[in-house]
Amino acid sequence: MVWFTMFLSLAAAQEAIKLEVVHTVHAPKQPALIIRPQVGATHLSVILDCSGVSATHKGPASPGSEVRISLPVPPGNHTCNGKLEGQFVDGTYGSMPLQFQVAVQNPIQMRVTMEDLDLKANRVRVHLSQPINRLDLDVFGETGQAIGAATIANVNNTPAEIQWEQSPGNIVRLKLTATGTSGMSTTLDLFPWSYKIPHEEVVFSTGSATINPSEVHKLQSAKSKIDAVLSRFEGSKLGFEIPMALYVAGYTDTVGNRVSNKVLSEKRAASLAGWFRAHGFPYPVHYQGFGENAQAVVTKDEVDEPANRRALYVIAAETPPLSEALPTKDWKALR
Repeated sequence: MVWFTMFLSLAAAQEAIKLEVVHTVHAPKQPALIIRPQVGATHLSVILDCSGVSATHKGPASPGSEVRISLPVPPGNHTCNGKLEGQFVDGTYGSMPLQFQVAVQNPIQMRVTMEDLDLKANRVRVHLSQPINRLDLDVFGETGQAIGAATIANVNNTPAEIQWEQSPGNIVRLKLTATGTSGMSTTLDLFPWSYKIPHEEVVFSTGSATINPSEVHKLQSAKSKIDAVLSRFEGSKLGFEIPMALYVAGYTDTVGNRVSNKVLSEKRAASLAGWFRAHGFPYPVHYQGFGENAQAVVTKDEVDEPANRRALYVIAAETPPLSEALPTKDWKALR
């Protein structure tokens, strides 16, 4: 909302009426003329016409009170014309013409999927709910600094495609700002950021998802690396918060039944995810088992390949995009 103030002065130079206009709002809110008497009024009269929409008020008002006249205009920009008259308790009378602008804007909705984002080409498609005057993009790097920007004007078609140039560096945040015809804006943040945590694989007993005590030191080492990532990208250092989460993926070799391998890999992923949660990971944790799918070393059935008995630990702001290693998005949230 945007306000401006007008004053109605009496002959004695006393401010008898203070006017405020809420002149730009998002639908379904309505603009308004607000009258604040500074002295008592035995009668106030307001007649307004805003692009054919009438609004009136008549009645007394006490000092310090608030008279709010809503202006039920449709979306768009409107000019309001009218007149205010006041008879005050001290016997004085005042009147003034009124003219001001108001605007109502339907909220701008923006949508971007990871499929709309091409970081290699520095390009993003933005789905918009309405035409806009301007679309701004700001690109931020790993230390929170701006490393790129772009602007397109008079966007009438959706999706809108915006491409940017940037300085060297990895992208942490994309900030999109859509400004409508009334001047009101909507912002959407994208965080195309993720880190795969290097680690030594936990070895489970055959057919088991229980973490052996002898393997805990491997998780402790991975946890220290995760903590270092969280510290490096902490909001007070960047100037903005990244909505981090941990994604744990589990895999098996091809020995045994494919279905039971998938079940086992998911149980092991859940066990690893639960360990990180129990040992202080402060953000959401998700897990998924891929079984024999997405092998690190492609083998035939019934091949005991240690490289395929593995896990991935990924710190990410958004759900990791589909890839050879992560072919589905069936993540389960750790409760």
